[in-house]
Amino acid sequence: MADDEGASPRELVVEACRRDQPHLIEQVLHDMESQSNEDVAKFFNEVTDTMGNHALHICASYGSYDVMDALFDIQYFECDPLTRIDKDTPLHTAVRFANEKDAELGAEMIAMMCEAGCDPRVRNKHGQKPADLVFDKPAIKQTLASAEYILAEGIHNEEGNGSVHDSASDSE
Repeated sequence: MADDEGASPRELVVEACRRDQPHLIEQVLHDMESQSNEDVAKFFNEVTDTMGNHALHICASYGSYDVMDALFDIQYFECDPLTRIDKDTPLHTAVRFANEKDAELGAEMIAMMCEAGCDPRVRNKHGQKPADLVFDKPAIKQTLASAEYILAEGIHNEEGNGSVHDSASDSE
């Protein structure tokens, strides 16, 4: 009978990430409103596509800026999950998107990801940090270098649980 109800929550999240449709994320969150923040985050952190890419990797692959932004608003959301094969973080994926598809949108995603707490120091299976993958895009290299410096110096938002948006919305 469940087949008659349409897509599963996991399928909705994957579709939202592929097509940059934040309303699908809102729909899944609405259906989970009785669950704890930890349970909601656990669900979103465990969503993967058939290739083992997590939600942020999918967003970064397709340039889904608005869905990525919505995911960062989820308390306890994991910023640096690794892909199954290459052990890439979402930042690695976003750099590839900037190199191969849309440099401007890629740069905007990378800036948001660094602001939200993604770690540019994480190396993939090949020993590469995201900055090592940047081709001819000095602004992106600078964004990653600044984020790396901030993390190395411990100058980050302590209370935000990886999300800068928490502190911004508290001030209103």
